[in-house]
Amino acid sequence: MASHSVLVTDSNIWFDLEHGGILTDVFGLPYQFLIPDFAIRELIHPRWETLHVLGLEACELAAEQVIELANLRLLHKSLSNTDLAAFLLAKILKVTLLTGDWHLNKLANADGLTTHGILWVLDEMVYFHILTPGQAVIALKRILSRGARLPEEECSKRLSIWSE
Repeated sequence: MASHSVLVTDSNIWFDLEHGGILTDVFGLPYQFLIPDFAIRELIHPRWETLHVLGLEACELAAEQVIELANLRLLHKSLSNTDLAAFLLAKILKVTLLTGDWHLNKLANADGLTTHGILWVLDEMVYFHILTPGQAVIALKRILSRGARLPEEECSKRLSIWSE
């Protein structure tokens, strides 16, 4: 099921979108968003039920994949079961992983997976005219004000371009 239109997400992407005030807008992108069912219990703000109604789909790992997850957990103690489930799901489906977690990004890249973060999502929302550049500036500033640890140079570059 290799597809560029399917994206596996971790939980923190949804937190950033909520903080940016653009949670519902992201579903205007031409992508199918998936999340491992392990993450459902983490989705309180925003609520899983809200995200599911908007279009986020949860995927279960098969029994053998849960065993693989347990083995990965022994090797990668800095990552949660939820993060590793997102990694495995993206790997199995051969799709892009959306994450804001540095350790998860590093593991996925080392394994040859394509990864993107919230800045890429904002770029896509501007590109597809879901957000105006001005709205993207406001969203990014809100995300940063809530403590998101994003690359300062990349944020400055976008804020400058979108403010023109």
